[in-house]
Amino acid sequence: MSYETYTFPHPVLGPLTGRLVENDSVVHFRSIPYATIPARFRPSEPLSAIPEIFDHRPHRQFTEYGFACPGRAHDPSDLPGELPRQYDEFKCLTLTISAIKSQLDIVSSGSLEQLNHLQKLPVLIYLHGGAFTEGAGHISSMHETIRLASFSITDSSTPTILISIGYRLGAFAGLASQDLLDEAIENGDEEIFNQGLFDQRKALLWVKKFIGGFGGDEDRVTVFGESAGSMSIALHLLADEPLFSRCAMQSGNVATFGRTLKWDEVNGIYEKLLKSIGGDAGGTKEQRLEVLRNIPQERLWEEFIGIGGAVMETYYGSEGTFFKKLEGVVPVYSNHVELTAKREWVDGVIVGDDFWEGYIFRNGLTHAKHKKFVKMFKTVFGQEMGTKILDSYDIEPDEGVWMDQMKFFVRVMYLIGDLFFQQPTVQMVDGLSKAYYNPQASGDGRKQKVFRYQFNLPNPWPGSPFSYVSGHHFVEMFYQFMTFRERYPTHRNKFYQRQSEEMARLWIAFANGKNPWEEYKEQTGYKIQICDDVNGWHSRTRDEDVERSRDEQWGERRYKQWELITEGFENLEKEGGKEKVEWARRKLWDMNGYMDDEDFVFSFGKKED
Repeated sequence: MSYETYTFPHPVLGPLTGRLVENDSVVHFRSIPYATIPARFRPSEPLSAIPEIFDHRPHRQFTEYGFACPGRAHDPSDLPGELPRQYDEFKCLTLTISAIKSQLDIVSSGSLEQLNHLQKLPVLIYLHGGAFTEGAGHISSMHETIRLASFSITDSSTPTILISIGYRLGAFAGLASQDLLDEAIENGDEEIFNQGLFDQRKALLWVKKFIGGFGGDEDRVTVFGESAGSMSIALHLLADEPLFSRCAMQSGNVATFGRTLKWDEVNGIYEKLLKSIGGDAGGTKEQRLEVLRNIPQERLWEEFIGIGGAVMETYYGSEGTFFKKLEGVVPVYSNHVELTAKREWVDGVIVGDDFWEGYIFRNGLTHAKHKKFVKMFKTVFGQEMGTKILDSYDIEPDEGVWMDQMKFFVRVMYLIGDLFFQQPTVQMVDGLSKAYYNPQASGDGRKQKVFRYQFNLPNPWPGSPFSYVSGHHFVEMFYQFMTFRERYPTHRNKFYQRQSEEMARLWIAFANGKNPWEEYKEQTGYKIQICDDVNGWHSRTRDEDVERSRDEQWGERRYKQWELITEGFENLEKEGGKEKVEWARRKLWDMNGYMDDEDFVFSFGKKED
């Protein structure tokens, strides 16, 4: 064993042993269990104590990582310090804590007077992304939070506790059907469907209950997440459970979901999955569920993805209970911002994205054909509005006119990314700004704040499909945790390391209740914090950004295009209500509808035979 350990007598949980890291300033408690799973697809059961037996590790020893939740296979060979992952669907509901050693010392040995005057520390929690089908931020060296915790001490003297959580994915988390509903009712389950979101809720409740014993402040909890993690935060806001006081949504909200699943669709996915593994749809409910529960976890994940299972989608129907406080209102593109703005228990929100989100769709869009796409697009938005939007992206709007395929490929990546990531970011931040700062809309008593950013540093690693692409989806993950700082190029006075540290500094300030940068509001010109490869982190008003970005080498910020997309959806809502908007978003999401390659089926870049 090449590391020092620290055993902390938690006042409720008892002795816990973690690793001493970062010059003994941080104690890293790895994979502490917060819930158990009684059976596949069933609700998890929260833990109020450390179980005698949970996984392969010695009791109360949290110096090594535990299991990941089953998901897309992961190659850790290129990540420093990362070991091959082990997957176990029943032992993966854990969280990892980067605690501040000096605070633990006071809690464990301080006098009663010291404890009475203890300044509790803010808590910053990470929800990993991965399209709800992959990811393991709670056991990943790439997403390790120890450097953020250490930096909070050494850089700004604002020590902050960092936590990352694991939750179920894919079919293990999101499968819904009449069989599962009937079983849940028979069992008296209160948590029906969306089990991955319920897992997250239980982890956040565990933090609320036990973080005080680590010297943390249960009333100063900030969550941040990227992609599916950001979408999860948006869903927790809609569910209206006050589990945190601040949040940072990075590239994702409800409008990022390609479609709102209907009851017949989730049942269709269930039946298709059952058929793909050889189950008998004509058997009893118990027989069908037994088949699904008895196949190996690896095969279940593969079959679910193979049939086109719900990727970046969730079920909001009244049969489920995660959104019961919405009382039957289904959150969709047309109403999700209005619903989010009503959550007055949140006092600060960061909303942001990456410059070229659509690059994540490159594999599928390679097969997109100009003629088919343009025809579909104008069918959705109408001849006039569709032409305006296509023109703004420099896509030839006449399907009968030839367009260079490579140019079309690049431009359509921007457009699709904007439809499902960046325009929803604008929709969210503009809506919250109006609600928070408009006295007529919000009243004089609201103190909430909203902040906007956009990230546009390149992927610095050669040999990657994303090599040197500026602002691609999830690229900030290579900077935010400072876990790759030894790999950054050192030219320009360690420019990339400095931007990584500044991002950490901004998010830590936010978790400590400070303004990370100027608020996004009309009164000050709608300030946006930008990180790019020339200026690093810096602030501009929206008007300044419109002018300056026109001459920047990666391209201008696409305000005009986002406004046209917004106008297009508003027109559709006027014509046919939110139902027509949802129809349109389904058509746009179905990339298979504008591809010519019969051998390719789009499933987030996966090729199926």
